[in-house]
Amino acid sequence: MAFAKVRPARSVLAATVVLGTVTAWLGHHQAPVPVAAADGAGIIPMWRLLAMAAAVIPVLALHSRLADLESAATHPFRAAQRTYVGVMTTGCAVTFLGITSIALDPPILVIMGRSWLSWCGLALLAGSLLGWRLAWTLPSLVTAGFIYWGYRGEGEYQWWEFSARPHDDVPSLLLSVALLAAGLAAYAATPWRRRRFRGIWRAARAVRPG
Repeated sequence: MAFAKVRPARSVLAATVVLGTVTAWLGHHQAPVPVAAADGAGIIPMWRLLAMAAAVIPVLALHSRLADLESAATHPFRAAQRTYVGVMTTGCAVTFLGITSIALDPPILVIMGRSWLSWCGLALLAGSLLGWRLAWTLPSLVTAGFIYWGYRGEGEYQWWEFSARPHDDVPSLLLSVALLAAGLAAYAATPWRRRRFRGIWRAARAVRPG
């Protein structure tokens, strides 16, 4: 379709395959990082960083050379956009997790799949507010915060560190779903819907007693 022709769908899939291959190969490697824990030192497995990058790429693909023209979006355009991002995100997730399953253990795959929801939601939130070209900013800032403040020491992580908590951690799952919902809500808040909401709000205030 015309919507997909001006976007790098093939490049995104190719990048996902490359990231999945690198994650399967180097995912267990660990890098030392500064943390706010008492000992002042921590490590982070490479699969955490690579999974974030893979989850953000499909949202970045919403940007196109025709962004200025597309700013006056119509309902058919938004429908095509929803289909595109849904198909690309799902396809990339299946591809990435399928490739990494060759070398990584199932609990890690579950953590990456759970984190995918959060990273996607954060990317949608940033892209909706700042433009799709900058969809990477919020996930990157959150990752930096997680690296520094998320580690408590002695192998334990803060309850909100959804990218490192155990695969069966319920708060991390609920937080991931909430972040995805926030991203979808920001994406759904089109200019005309915001104008409609403001009109309803003004009307409600006008009829409020007193």
